[in-house]
Amino acid sequence: MKVTCNVIKDVLPLYLENMLSDDSCVMVEEHIEQCQECKSYLNEMRTFNKIPVDRNTSPLLKIKSTLRKKKFLTAIFSMMFSITLFVITIALLTAPEYLPFSERSVTINEIGNGSVLAQFEDTVYGYDIDRYPADDNTGYVYHITTWDSIWNRNIKKSNTNNTILNPNGENVVSVYYYHTDGSQDILMYGKDINPNGGIVTLPRLFLSYYALIAIVFAATCGLIMLILYRNKKVLNFTMKVFFLPVSYLLGHLIIKGFTTSSYTATRDFYAILLVMIPLYIAFLMAVNLIRQYRNKKYEDR
Repeated sequence: MKVTCNVIKDVLPLYLENMLSDDSCVMVEEHIEQCQECKSYLNEMRTFNKIPVDRNTSPLLKIKSTLRKKKFLTAIFSMMFSITLFVITIALLTAPEYLPFSERSVTINEIGNGSVLAQFEDTVYGYDIDRYPADDNTGYVYHITTWDSIWNRNIKKSNTNNTILNPNGENVVSVYYYHTDGSQDILMYGKDINPNGGIVTLPRLFLSYYALIAIVFAATCGLIMLILYRNKKVLNFTMKVFFLPVSYLLGHLIIKGFTTSSYTATRDFYAILLVMIPLYIAFLMAVNLIRQYRNKKYEDR
């Protein structure tokens, strides 16, 4: 029985893998010696099987490094976002809600040795006390206000401790309770230092100065970037600096909105800084990711 070329071609893969019996191998070899077509076909198969394997792993390692870096940057970005959200939530929950004056909310009493004690009721979560020397230098004038918060009412009840206004024996001339709505301060203790007119405690304004400085700083950096945009080193450095005032302004907007005055300016300033820091880091991470995307897109071209 004559073996056709089709049969030989079907068994050639097994022949190359040494999976045929001895008789079948003899049959294939005898046919190949007489058939140039099958012989050429066998040589092609041998050439195909000997294609060299590229063992250079550098491209794969580069891809792995890029993916790892992107994963790291994404994790940092997510962490900064979470921190920002956490700080904002805590700031809102603990934001002071100023209480109107009530004889029960805070009382001023003299105790032994000339000390003056401020006592607060349970609804008071926090208080602020300012003092300054009296005009006649006979002692000090005190201004007190109190507040509550969402945190204190709904999450963790915390009562304010009573406090001595003059722990070092200073003479207390007057104690006023001040409101945050622009109404007159109420005399709670001592003599009225301004009997001919009311006293109004105004909010602090230094947050407005910081906001103005941040706006000027951001505008200056923006102008530098527009003028020197061809200088990559200057542009990159200025952009990093530019995000500092921008982050501060965003932090101010989140914590205070468009209001720049505050009766608790120090607390608000620290809250703004706590929001500003993760925002700034997130900006830098975002710029880095955008640059990587653009570089990859440019390389693909």
